[in-house]
Amino acid sequence: MATPLVAVQAPESGQRVQVHPLVLLTASDLITRHRVRQLEGPVAGILLGQQSKGQVSAEYAFTAKINNGLLDQTDDWTNKRIEQYKEVHKDPALEVVGWFTLCPENGPLPEHAVLHKQLTTLYAENGILLAIHPEAFRQIEGSKARLPISVYEGLAEGDQIMSEGAMQVDGSEAAALRFRHVPFVIETDETEMIAINYVAKGAGSATAVSRAQQTKSEDSQEQQASGNKNVTEEDKKTQLRGPSLTPEEEDQIAGLTTRLNSIKMLQERLHLMSKLVESMPPSYLADQNVALSSTSPSPEYLPQLRNIQALLTRLSLLSPTGGDEATSLQQAAKAQANDVTMTSILSILGQDVQGLAELGRKFVTVEQQKSIRTKSKGGVGQGSYGGLDDYGSRAGGLTSDSGLLMM
Repeated sequence: MATPLVAVQAPESGQRVQVHPLVLLTASDLITRHRVRQLEGPVAGILLGQQSKGQVSAEYAFTAKINNGLLDQTDDWTNKRIEQYKEVHKDPALEVVGWFTLCPENGPLPEHAVLHKQLTTLYAENGILLAIHPEAFRQIEGSKARLPISVYEGLAEGDQIMSEGAMQVDGSEAAALRFRHVPFVIETDETEMIAINYVAKGAGSATAVSRAQQTKSEDSQEQQASGNKNVTEEDKKTQLRGPSLTPEEEDQIAGLTTRLNSIKMLQERLHLMSKLVESMPPSYLADQNVALSSTSPSPEYLPQLRNIQALLTRLSLLSPTGGDEATSLQQAAKAQANDVTMTSILSILGQDVQGLAELGRKFVTVEQQKSIRTKSKGGVGQGSYGGLDDYGSRAGGLTSDSGLLMM
């Protein structure tokens, strides 16, 4: 039977809620940590998403700090977390759309109504309540069972609501806050599907390990209770056998085992070579008093000694250098870097010189054109003035001629 805070026959508001799997994973992780660490106090969290035109999308969630049944506002922790999520997820913009908590299947309790009223007053006017039913965690159901969650929306004071088995009286008003069921769907995208698949694999392996340990502990308790001291060989093997491993863990163990065997084999070979070198007689290279002969060193060991020398040479080249050699390598690297830088600078300088030469040629060409134009303008002016002089002399000649005629 539903609690008195649930409005059974309330009219639907047309609101639809989309719950993303990341919200469910966050809530499940919070509940698991709360139980394993045996923490006190309620389990609650804030829902973030988008809300517009009757559509609510709960995409992210984080843990809420509860103090005396209300959101803790002493150090402004909730507001800081909300601002951090908004700063990270800017497109589309996030807002508080509700909260989640553990709630019985028959409906919210009065303490839930108090916290819901505070949330709607501070952050979300039309906030939703994602109720997670703890009864389902104590039941082993089939894989086709529905998710143990319900979504409610709050009804403000003054709404006319008829609860189940009650009569509507004119002028009567509902309680300060009621809850109404809201239909919801699980919405996801490709990125969330990949993340959920990865988390599901890890969760499956963790469940298998815990169940194996639980089974072994139950078996040991039964054996101690019955007082049976005759343990068979199969029981001993079962007890000695560790917890079941996932395929990924088995592959990792196989790879580590292969590397361990390789290191052991290498150590045996090195030990064998050192024994071979130690068993050989003194060489003339190590002791100058030893005379060089056809038997010292022995010809039969020469191929092995050459191989050992070649191996040591390769190891000296492959191993990291230190001290003076490292300093010389650093100096050589710096010298090469300086050469490259100097070459690039000279190249830039050559390009600049070429550009200046081209500029000089253009300047000379322009000056030559200017001088030619100046000379051409000066020649035209002198010819005109000379023409006038010639005309004057001609006019004087005519005058004199006319004077002669007059005479």
